[in-house]
Amino acid sequence: MRSQIKKLLPAWMLTILKHLRYLWIVFLFYLFRLAPVNPRRVVICNVWGFGDNAKYVTEELAGRKQRPQIIFITNHPQSAYAPKGVTTLKTNSVKAIKALATAKIWVDNNRKESYIRKRKNQYYIQTWHGGIALKKIEKDYGDKLGERYVANAKRDSAMADLFVSNSNFCTNLYKNSFWYQGEILECGSPRNDILLNPHRQKLEEVKARLGVKSDSKVAIYAPTYREGNNTKPYQLDFNKMSTILEEKFGGSWLFAVRLHPLVSEQSSFLKYSKRIINASYYRDIYELMAVGDLLITDYSNIMFEFSLMKKPVFLYALDEEEYTKDRGFYFDYPSLPYPKANSQEELIECVKNYQETEYQNKVDAFLNQLDIYETGTASKQVADHIFKVLNI
Repeated sequence: MRSQIKKLLPAWMLTILKHLRYLWIVFLFYLFRLAPVNPRRVVICNVWGFGDNAKYVTEELAGRKQRPQIIFITNHPQSAYAPKGVTTLKTNSVKAIKALATAKIWVDNNRKESYIRKRKNQYYIQTWHGGIALKKIEKDYGDKLGERYVANAKRDSAMADLFVSNSNFCTNLYKNSFWYQGEILECGSPRNDILLNPHRQKLEEVKARLGVKSDSKVAIYAPTYREGNNTKPYQLDFNKMSTILEEKFGGSWLFAVRLHPLVSEQSSFLKYSKRIINASYYRDIYELMAVGDLLITDYSNIMFEFSLMKKPVFLYALDEEEYTKDRGFYFDYPSLPYPKANSQEELIECVKNYQETEYQNKVDAFLNQLDIYETGTASKQVADHIFKVLNI
């Protein structure tokens, strides 16, 4: 109903309503700041839903005997499946605004909105939604982000009391590119715990939700976002590639296609079947990665995290020259330790020529240079820090 009404209103009126709503949100936030801070309230935020680092910190807190009051805020509360005892709220709802204004601890996976200001007796943990990065971000990509984003990012970093890092690479990135000079907890990324310490029952549950047989091999295809929602670089003959994988590695293979959230609504341009699963709407990409036996991506940072499982990663980029020039990378793309292809024919040859020992030696040498802190206990360490701040 709301969307239908919006279509009927002129643009100028929509702009006025947008500004009025923003002023109302700001008013409520500062009104609720008059209330005392709840010393046991923890508010955890993640824009895209119940996932990423925010999810795993929430689950760790919720599983403890003396847990605090946990409130999870997201743009998509209808799709959240938080543990029992966790309250889920819609971003910028009245209850969510009040929770933020009165919580002792904030945990966020993204930058906070511009109207939010931390109180003196509040504590802010930034888990961020990226680990080791290929594509340049924040200050290093500042000329493309716009003045408004940069100003808000600086303000957000100034409020933060703690950043969570999974490597020396990330620690240096926070210090040099995030306008941040505060404390850093070098414990790994909570979302990677499931990759390093997978539980068989959990993996079986994930496969069951996907409709995949327990003995099937899963190849994940997860390309990154293209400006303008361009889907041309995503072309791949999945049936043919499944056959190639079966010939090379044995077993029965299928593809789980996971498009970026910003283009997931366009996932219908692909034809799906029993061998090609639409996983773009699967609720947690890290659960998906945990059941994956092989990853094909192009420029996504998940290549580094998938490598932690000692499983093969192949890079398939039809637009390498164009994308590299437009975006800019922290690493020399051709020098990355993963087999690379600029066409399907090259990708087939990469699979056929794959040698596990040679591949793993290259990946290990690359990751060793980054000083990885992952031990599979990041969620626990972040939760321990939260309990220390709460004095529980």
